[in-house]
Amino acid sequence: MPNATASPLISTADLARLHSLEVVARIIVEGVRTGTHRSPHKGHSVEFADHRAYVPGDDLRHLDWKVLGRSDRLVLKRYEAETDLGCTLVVDGSASMGYRGERAAVSKYRYAAMLAAAVAYLLIEERDRAGLVLFHETSAVEIRPATQGQLVRICRALETHIPANGTDAAKGLEHLLSPATQRGLVILLSDCLTDPAELERTIDRLAHRGHDLALVWVLDPDEVDLGVATVSKFEGLEGDGELTAEPRALRTAYLDQVNLHRRALQSLCRKRKLAYVETVTSEALHLPLNRLLVALHAERR
Repeated sequence: MPNATASPLISTADLARLHSLEVVARIIVEGVRTGTHRSPHKGHSVEFADHRAYVPGDDLRHLDWKVLGRSDRLVLKRYEAETDLGCTLVVDGSASMGYRGERAAVSKYRYAAMLAAAVAYLLIEERDRAGLVLFHETSAVEIRPATQGQLVRICRALETHIPANGTDAAKGLEHLLSPATQRGLVILLSDCLTDPAELERTIDRLAHRGHDLALVWVLDPDEVDLGVATVSKFEGLEGDGELTAEPRALRTAYLDQVNLHRRALQSLCRKRKLAYVETVTSEALHLPLNRLLVALHAERR
């Protein structure tokens, strides 16, 4: 994936100097606001569910006149209200997300946090509900979707977290499988250092619960092309040990593995009709946000 040139309006390096995610979110959103993009929430209208018999005192506006004309029966239309759905941002807070190469202004985690804050800001401005699940392999922070004061809560949780432990997307997403959790849009922001088959099983369970899903794959430029020039020591951030190697000797095999993983994620999203966005931490943040909005709107059609 080619690295995008940072916009003169929104430079990732400039945003990295700002401590407040609320301010960062506002700046990013202004970069994509062209009058056509609104909420990333996949808005649903109220849809017909079934009929029930008319009871004296019921509102006559809900009578099904077609049924009355065909069968001389008084029945009311019942609807499945889907207008109060929320969006949960699921952010990977594992140790590997703390990586930042020399070509990036921020770590993968900080980049994902800024992007998540921008989506939350956009949602809440449009009076949609936003929530957060911040996960790694041993624990997760969960903030249920809401509006009032929610941006502050989400930004505070993202700002105070320090990436640690291994990646377990299934553990993070399983918080949304509870019967008490209302269905809605789930956006996963992660470097996806997990088995695609395991991720697919969890996504299927979420889809069965009625959630819509989107995947944002966050990569450092070094992970895209192994752009390290000299013999280097590679350290696994999630307990995988160390390896000293000459990058040029590994690059072909490494790129094959990256492309294999990319195809697996793309295939998963295509089969399950999920919005899919890939981004590197060297590109301006409004670019993946714009692609995410476009992908979500495309999935609606």
